[in-house]
Amino acid sequence: MIEVIRQEPLTIPTIAQVTGLSKTAADSVVANLVGLGWAESVEPLTPTGAGRPAARYRFRADAAVVAGIDIGQHTTRAEIADLNGEVLASASISVATAGSPAALVAGAVEVVGRLLAELGRAPADAWAIGVALPAVVYQDVITRGAPGWAGFSVRAALEPHFACPILVDNDSNLAAFAEAWKGSATKYGSMIYVHSGNRTGSGLVLNGMVVRGANGAAGEIGALPHLGWEHAQEFLHDVALADGHRVSREDVFAAAADGDDLAVAAVDRFSGAIAIGIAALVLAVDPEVVVVGGGNVRAGDTFLTPLTRHVQRLCTVRPAPPIVPSTLKERGSITGAAGLAANSVLERLYAMAGGGQTLSGTDVPPWLWEVAQTDSL
Repeated sequence: MIEVIRQEPLTIPTIAQVTGLSKTAADSVVANLVGLGWAESVEPLTPTGAGRPAARYRFRADAAVVAGIDIGQHTTRAEIADLNGEVLASASISVATAGSPAALVAGAVEVVGRLLAELGRAPADAWAIGVALPAVVYQDVITRGAPGWAGFSVRAALEPHFACPILVDNDSNLAAFAEAWKGSATKYGSMIYVHSGNRTGSGLVLNGMVVRGANGAAGEIGALPHLGWEHAQEFLHDVALADGHRVSREDVFAAAADGDDLAVAAVDRFSGAIAIGIAALVLAVDPEVVVVGGGNVRAGDTFLTPLTRHVQRLCTVRPAPPIVPSTLKERGSITGAAGLAANSVLERLYAMAGGGQTLSGTDVPPWLWEVAQTDSL
């Protein structure tokens, strides 16, 4: 039932038709959901004939909240969102690159707690938490990341602070999920996501699903030193411009946009370096589109035009797919983290609605257990 009214507000007769229930049963189910706070009535449509227009009902996405956390190399971001992924509150803090994983997680806990308090909610009110990490994650444990992170379980570190499911994944995987969910790739079933900022990373979506692989390392093509992703940023560091000034990254892109030949050459070298790995992924999985996110995408065509040219040159077996900028830009991973958390809540609701789980009151949060007992989802 929730899945039906989540798409758009519907009348009782329409709900009955879609679900196969009688009108009486549909009315009873909706009344239960309204009583529990999971549905609400909205303004009827403008009447087109005689008679009173029928009330419509929709899912209340704000009936529960989730948290998304993005632990980056320099910044930890957090946001509280509803079950549609709409952001209700967000904040970020600067972090030390060499900080211990435990210290970074402690900072994330503090930020999430502060955001929940601003919304008048307690830590127990977050029903799922998604965490994005610049690392390879397998079964919630980091297998490859910053020095000192290998073997660290972010989920285990967060569990004492939150009584809800905690889902941890690579930041590029979550950015890919976000682009397919509500970004630049919503119309595509297969895509490659490339993060281009302080570092370069990638994620894959095939047949509408994020591909993680047997050990969580799918898409980690940048780990191959032969492809040059690890050192590609060096082409944008300390670049000498035509006027003698030396600049880095964002200023290089700006100078290239203004036509500085040396800056244009630096951007071209950088684009050529990361194009090798992108072309390898394109030829391996044959996606419909390549979405580029991260800070460098702010440069627009100054960056994407040479990148597209290099990828097209390397894709000799097939035409290169379109390379498009992310509509989420640097927000891909945090959007994906919150979205993953929201989807996990909805999946549990749908699973109970289908009778696919046998649960006790200790297996789920109190609100979810209450809903499950109504047998009205």
